[in-house]
Amino acid sequence: FQNDQSMQDMQIMGGDDLSKLTGKVSFLCFLLILFFMFCKDIVGTGRTMKVLLNNIEKYKPKMIKVASLLVKRTSRPDGYRPDYYGFEIPDLFVVGYALDYNEYFRDLNHICVINDHGKEKYRV
Repeated sequence: FQNDQSMQDMQIMGGDDLSKLTGKVSFLCFLLILFFMFCKDIVGTGRTMKVLLNNIEKYKPKMIKVASLLVKRTSRPDGYRPDYYGFEIPDLFVVGYALDYNEYFRDLNHICVINDHGKEKYRV
């Protein structure tokens, strides 16, 4: 993300050799996988998760399950839904508890919606 807009380019970093997943049961915790690979722990449109899953499926794991702390309610009917999730939230930009806005607010010990004034103040 830059400001509150998703960037079009996605790169999977740190997952160069996933061959160890072949034939294994894999439980992907979206919080951990994305912290190390994409620095996100929320499912919005699901675009990032679909890219990650397509990459992992090349190695033919026996099973993949995905868990996420947050899932956004979006108007897109084709959005990805994880197997397990903690909370469903409105389609708003949230910060705190490792979720950031241009590298700010990730250290908050709670999750909240960033308002327009905050977005403008911390815009890059």
